Amino acid sequence: MNMLKRSIAQILKFRKPAGSFRLLASRRISRISVSRNGATLLSRPYSVSTQGENLEGKIDQLDDNTYNTISNEYLDSLSDALENLNEEFEQVDSELSHGVLTLTLPPNGTYVINKQPPNKQIWLSSPISGPKRYDSIGGKWVTLRDGSSLTALLEEEISHAVGTNVKFDMTM
Repeated sequence: MNMLKRSIAQILKFRKPAGSFRLLASRRISRISVSRNGATLLSRPYSVSTQGENLEGKIDQLDDNTYNTISNEYLDSLSDALENLNEEFEQVDSELSHGVLTLTLPPNGTYVINKQPPNKQIWLSSPISGPKRYDSIGGKWVTLRDGSSLTALLEEEISHAVGTNVKFDMTM
């Protein structure tokens, strides 16, 4: 026991000061200030896609209320369109509850489309194309990976499943 106390004391004795770190953040990390020995270093804020493309100014800058309004309107419109599609194709079954839209579409499987308020995104889990994240860009929900829209992907996959061309009017 005495040896343990001595080891902890030795560790604390040789601990280096960490310096002071201060994080200034809004929606994403926008600025980091690091202070060491009186000198302050500031990093330049930027956003980069997975391909290295500078995204500054491309993603719509939405406050929480605006994000909630447009994401709820989008999911409501999509849910209404899927309910209309159900009248023509019984295998299409959808349910919207608390910002999560579940679409069961044989033979494809189950889709889950949900809001992600901390990131101001809409996420899709598709049994065909897998998971994707969509940002609001120019008033449309677009993935930064390949620039495709959520609506276009759903139209394509649902059209294939029901055997006819499906188009949604999702103007925001």
